[in-house]
This record gives sequence, structure tokens and C-alpha cells, in this order.
Amino acid sequence: MAHHFLEVVSVTDAGRVRQYNEDSVAIDRNKGVMVLADGMGGHRAGEIASNMATEIILSSLRANVAKFGSRARDLSPMRAIDQSINRANTAVYEAAKTQSTYRGMGTTLVVALFHDNRVALGHIGDSRIYRLRGEVLELLTRDDSLLRDQVELGLISAADASASHNRSLVTRALGIDKNAAAHVREEDASPGDLFLLCSDGLNDVVEDTDIELIVRALKTNLPLAAHHLIQAATDNGGYDNVSVILAKVLKPFPATKRSRWLSRLFGWIR
Repeated sequence: MAHHFLEVVSVTDAGRVRQYNEDSVAIDRNKGVMVLADGMGGHRAGEIASNMATEIILSSLRANVAKFGSRARDLSPMRAIDQSINRANTAVYEAAKTQSTYRGMGTTLVVALFHDNRVALGHIGDSRIYRLRGEVLELLTRDDSLLRDQVELGLISAADASASHNRSLVTRALGIDKNAAAHVREEDASPGDLFLLCSDGLNDVVEDTDIELIVRALKTNLPLAAHHLIQAATDNGGYDNVSVILAKVLKPFPATKRSRWLSRLFGWIR
């Protein structure tokens, strides 16, 4: 079971300014699944969108984890993530279309699924996934934001980006369009690796260098590390809801021998 190989901690906070918390976090330690969403939309619709997304994706991935070995030709962790995101996108999109109070709602999203010494990652919008390996913190996602596009096109310098008014303008989000355009990738997950999933309420006000200092210093105490990340965002203004998930790989977690044998069998048949 994944919970034997992972330590997972999550915290979500409304911050100092927002009346409601439109972030949503869902975790199944036994299945190695983590989902974090940052909702948007008026009249608390963002809260509805983020909760719908995390619940649908968590439920979908829970149901599919056991099938990876027995349906190797049809289903992989990355494909399972993609399918679950599309299912959530349809649900949020249809709800926004049919209920006037939900019109225009959507959510950014990050998801991680640990399986067979690897982690499948999915994201859409400007919520982020980082990995601390050794002493180095690496950003594993690319923000779907107008600001990121402007920096990459050379229209604004990275130094000026932190003061830009375009920080919160996302170019993709779940539930806004009929079809989701999520990014899905897979990475090795080695013992000692620490993965951080967060909403932009953290990285918009806390520099990556400071995030790295916190997780490096407190990686042996994940509850304290999560608390300090939230506190750092609050101390720097707390203008937005802020959520973090920390997941540390404790030891290898290879798939069962039966799953590996079936995977090889399906590979030969192909």
C-alpha cells in the first residue's frame, strides 16, 4: 500500500483577506493520490468548482489504481490522470452552463499519483508542483498564465514579473472550456524525494528561494514545514487562499510481482 512508503501532510488556509476559502484539497494516502485545486468564480462558485474537481478526480483515481497491472494495455497512471481530469472538466463545465449562479466558474488544478517507484503528475492553470531532491528544489510544472507567456516571449523581464498586475490571469483552467487541456507527465520518485503541491497563494507571495529554505530545513518534520509555508504566505500579506500538500517518499514502492508479470505479458502481446 502506498501509505507504507509515503508521508503526506496537507494544510489549507483562507488567508488574511478572503472571506471564503475557494481552495480544495483531497488525499488518499492508501492509494498514493493527492489533488489540490484553486477555484475561481463569483458568489462562491470557485469553491463549488474546486470541490467538484477534487472529489471527482480522487474518486476516479481510487477506482483505477488497482487496474494498472491487470489492464496494462489500456490504462496507465498518466492516462488515468488525464481521464479523471477530463471527467471533472465536463462536470464543472456542465454545471456552469446549466446554473446561472455558477456561470464562469472554474479551477486550477494539480494532481499527483504515486505508483511503482514513479509519480504521475497532472496540472492545469497556475497551481504548482515542486520536488526537493537532495538540496535542490525544482519546479516541475509550467504556469498557464499570461504573465508566464509574457516572460517567455521577452515582453517582460523575470525581475519585473513579481510586480505585474497580470499575475492572476490564467490562460487555462478546468471547467472553462468544453475540453480540458491539462499537462500530464511522469517522474521518478526516489526515497528522500519531497514533493510540494501548492496553490498560487503560496508562490505569488513567497519566493522560490524562501520556499526551498523552508522545505530543506524542515523536511524531517512535514507538519512543521507545511505550517511554516502557510505562515510565510500569511506574513507576506496573505492576500489569497493558500494550500499546500507535502509528500515525502520514505522507501521504494515497486508494483506487485503479479502486476509486473501482467504488464510484461501485455507488452509481449502488443
